Amino acid sequence: MVAIATRSTENPLPTADKLRPETDPVTGIDLSLIKENLKLTPWERILANDDTVNFCDQARAAMQQRRHAAA
Repeated sequence: MVAIATRSTENPLPTADKLRPETDPVTGIDLSLIKENLKLTPWERILANDDTVNFCDQARAAMQQRRHAAA
């Protein structure tokens, strides 16, 4: 017989309020992203930034290529 997992009333699913990220009340900036990034070393943040820049460059090139192909 297979047991079916059920969620107890002692441990209910989190509400939408608990799932919302912590934000600065004045600016509305998501503070959870800042906190997560500060856990990285400066070198890891540089590498992550490089990845983002490379992705944006590739996306831009693909969009330009698509525009030229459609023309």
